[in-house]
Amino acid sequence: MPDTIAALARRLARLERRVTTLERARRAPYPPWRDVPLTGDTSVADPKQPPQMRANLWNTLEFSGRIGLPGGRAVDETVIGLLPEGYWPAIPRTVPVATDAARRTLHIDIDPKGRLTLRVQDGGSVRATWLSLDSASCRIGDDEE
Repeated sequence: MPDTIAALARRLARLERRVTTLERARRAPYPPWRDVPLTGDTSVADPKQPPQMRANLWNTLEFSGRIGLPGGRAVDETVIGLLPEGYWPAIPRTVPVATDAARRTLHIDIDPKGRLTLRVQDGGSVRATWLSLDSASCRIGDDEE
């Protein structure tokens, strides 16, 4: 019986956090987009589509824009950006990204310190000149929230 009460209390606490988040979201407008701080030789691939991010009111990190890759190659485990504090996810996240790479998918790993690491399917490198962050998103909190 105590296990059942404790489990119900945990579920109720999660539900209360969700209700609080939704109530806060109803009152406030979406936050503005911020530029993604890029590292190394990565660049803005298209000035009309700069790489940007925002943390919305539902505890989700949203991305938009394009990142240019140095030397026209996507290299596995390359750090391509660093998120400012406050945008760091509670646990590691992986988001798929679109690209002009042929036959290999690319992902970005986001660690709890905000480091954006490029991941190439099966490792190594592949010819690619840009990454599209459009529609990429992940939760900032842990999965229990």
